[in-house]
Amino acid sequence: MRRYTLPLSGPIFAASLILAGPALAQDHQPEAEMVDRLNDPAFQDDMVTMMSGFMMAMMDLPIGQFAHAMGKAMPEEMRRDNDLSAISPDATLGELARRDDPDLDRDAEAEMRRGVAMMGIIASEFGALLPQLQAMGNRMKRRMDASE
Repeated sequence: MRRYTLPLSGPIFAASLILAGPALAQDHQPEAEMVDRLNDPAFQDDMVTMMSGFMMAMMDLPIGQFAHAMGKAMPEEMRRDNDLSAISPDATLGELARRDDPDLDRDAEAEMRRGVAMMGIIASEFGALLPQLQAMGNRMKRRMDASE
C-alpha cells in the first residue's frame, strides 16, 4: 500500500531562510520574537489549523477527468502499469489519496504538527548560528570590496 506523506522539508527549509534574511540584514535581533512564536504551542495549533484547511480544500480538487486525459496521452506500455481509466471521472484528489491511506486526514495532521514543531526547533538552532553567518557575510563583503 502506498502512503501519501506531506513533503515538509522544503517548506521548513524555506521558513528557516525567511527567518534568516531579515535577521542578517538588521543590527538588532527581531528574530527572537519569531522564534518564540514558532515555539509557542498556540501559534503552532493555529498554523496546523490553517494548513489543514488548505489541505482539505486541495483534497476536494476534482482530478478524475485529468487522470483520464493523462491515461489517453500515455504510451501503451505505460498504461499497463498505470490504469488511469479505472479512476472515476468525478474522483477528487482526496478520494484517490484516501483509497491508499484511509487515515490520510489524521496522518497528514500529525505530519503537519511534527513539521510545525520542527520549524520552531530549526528556527531556534538557526538563530544560534546568526552571529557566525553575519561574520561570514561581513568577511565576504570585505573581500569583494577589496577585489574591486
